[in-house]
Amino acid sequence: MYAQSIATAALALSLLTPGIAGAQARATLDRPTVVFFANGGGNSSLTDLDDAGTSSLKTGWTAGGGAGIQLNRYVAVRGTFDFAQNDAEGATSLAGQSLNRYFYGGDLQLRYPSASGLAPYVLLGAGAVTIDNPDNAAFDSFTKLAGKGGVGLEYTLPRSDFGLYAQASSYIYQFDRNGFDKTQADVLWTAGLSYRLPR
Repeated sequence: MYAQSIATAALALSLLTPGIAGAQARATLDRPTVVFFANGGGNSSLTDLDDAGTSSLKTGWTAGGGAGIQLNRYVAVRGTFDFAQNDAEGATSLAGQSLNRYFYGGDLQLRYPSASGLAPYVLLGAGAVTIDNPDNAAFDSFTKLAGKGGVGLEYTLPRSDFGLYAQASSYIYQFDRNGFDKTQADVLWTAGLSYRLPR
């Protein structure tokens, strides 16, 4: 009878242990932590600089990153900075010159992590963009408000706090200086590395 009671208790404990361990793992994942990230890649303008379509920006390069708080495994609040450079082309006085854009602001990242380590996500945020032209001293540098949206996919490396990700994010703003006045939509397509402080 005593041996049977011990066997029953051992069986019950063995059945409960995975559930307890899983609950502890989920609780750990849902504790806030700090996340850092950096990325690089290319950028393209989806719109021309003018309504006639005679002035535009070539595909260029971009680099950036940021830091934030991973509130739980599904939600992060982040501060971001991206630098982008493109050459102007077409029937414009800026043709052949490089435009620099500095995007900075914050976003909300909504993730859906899976057991495989993959986590698709969406971004929604806002901030500002500063535009200057190092090739033209007469260019009137300016700063405008910008909205941001994007999608991405992150892979968390096994038994690690590091992740690899690829994303496409778009900034929308008004380019209304230096002879232009049009809403711009720029897409930054990047790959990067993330790191979350141990919980």
